[in-house]
Amino acid sequence: MEKTALLDLKNISKSFGGVHALEDVSIQVGKGEVHAIVGENGAGKSTLMKIIAGALHPDSGTIQFESKHVQFISPRDASNMGIAMVYQEPIFFRELSVVENIYLGDEIKNGQGVLNWEAMTKGAADAVQKMGLPIEIIRKSMSDLMLGSQQLVLIARSIHKNAKIIILDEPTAILSQAETELLFKTIHNLKQKGVSIIYISHRLEEIFHIADRISVLRDGRKVAEYGIDEATEDKLVMSMTGRKFSFNVQKKMNVHNSEPMLRVNGLSRAGFYQDISFDVKPGEILGLYGLVGAGRSEVVKAIFGEMLPDEGEIIYKGKKFSPKNSRDAINNKILYVPEDRRQQGLFLIRPIQDNLTIGILRSVSNRLGVINRIKEKEVAQSQLENLKIKASSLFAHVSSLSGGNQQKVVLGRGLSHQPELLILDEPTHGIDVGTKSEIHKLILSLAEHKIAIILISSELPEVLALADKILVMHEGSVMGYLGRQEATEELILRLALGLNKKEKVKIN
Repeated sequence: MEKTALLDLKNISKSFGGVHALEDVSIQVGKGEVHAIVGENGAGKSTLMKIIAGALHPDSGTIQFESKHVQFISPRDASNMGIAMVYQEPIFFRELSVVENIYLGDEIKNGQGVLNWEAMTKGAADAVQKMGLPIEIIRKSMSDLMLGSQQLVLIARSIHKNAKIIILDEPTAILSQAETELLFKTIHNLKQKGVSIIYISHRLEEIFHIADRISVLRDGRKVAEYGIDEATEDKLVMSMTGRKFSFNVQKKMNVHNSEPMLRVNGLSRAGFYQDISFDVKPGEILGLYGLVGAGRSEVVKAIFGEMLPDEGEIIYKGKKFSPKNSRDAINNKILYVPEDRRQQGLFLIRPIQDNLTIGILRSVSNRLGVINRIKEKEVAQSQLENLKIKASSLFAHVSSLSGGNQQKVVLGRGLSHQPELLILDEPTHGIDVGTKSEIHKLILSLAEHKIAIILISSELPEVLALADKILVMHEGSVMGYLGRQEATEELILRLALGLNKKEKVKIN
């Protein structure tokens, strides 16, 4: 690192309602450096990034940028000085085009104040090309793009604005492998041009791949800093959690002699998936693995009644099952926990209690439909304690929680329905290793209580650790159906990439 840092944070502290989010944090970022910030959910990473980006103001401490003391009144102040932030959940205007989103707030106008579309189209084309995206996407609306492409467009917008520091918050959480490679290539190019990157990720393997320096936050404090040459996974996990952590969770097989709770035979939906077959027994975990766009979520939505198939049949508890909608599925004890917790799983401006009990209000109401608030609070408090949700109170808005605790709220609401078939779509997406361990233990506990579980995950270690058998998909087709004994990381990846012929599991 240079003697004079591009960004120098000294003794930054920030509290919310008496709760310390950051205490006395000091971090330097050098020019052309990739500085990773890691820590468990609730460690203070997002708060620190929002302070750098001007969205929050520190209670105390100083910020120096390019050797000058600065105070950001708003995100525009930070942006004007060359600091850009791309949030974990893409923030954009869905119905506007890529061109409009790239230039929003910085439109090019002629002398009469009329928008210069030719110049903006040319600039947007240059921006997406630098990101490795096809030029033709610039005229599409953002809503027409896949999640990964939306994220890359936002990163392209930051690059186009000639940012000197780009903050990336869990940038690969919604990216495919190909998109991730594009991002890493872009980061390398930016480093060569002297652009600094602040990189937040729970995927430690990524950090070792691209970071120059790593700072670790725990409970709002900076507890360690490592150069990439001295960092190890054990050191980071110990620093993040304050304890040794084992990723080696393995489920005991105890379902060989039971009949399947669910059978899926030849399920197809044009344009999404074709000829999908599998089964799940009570107490069994079926892992669905595939790259983005493989069709995994679309298959389970057919079981949940959200995207009805064109062909095939679903046999549930020995009977043919054709759910008309999600309510029909829920009434039959089938529960789906969606991937996008913020858009599909939570009421962000409502209290934690409301989010936990919204699906079971009839069970805590009298015959006239009047809610028994005492009973409702007891149910919510029980879920809060059972799932170890970290919150100041049941009445705090769910938006105030860390990502991992938000995910626990979504799970808690689902479990309140007492499901017999539980479908989990990326349940540990974007959460820290400690909370991930808690959710893994919860999943195993549910399986031990004879709940059949379908687990969609893009993290191979998670699938290999938890699943009894694994269905691997590629572009809507089944490429492999493997038992735990046959499954290896290399084989699953080859199948997900469409490189191997089908491998079949022996179902006992």
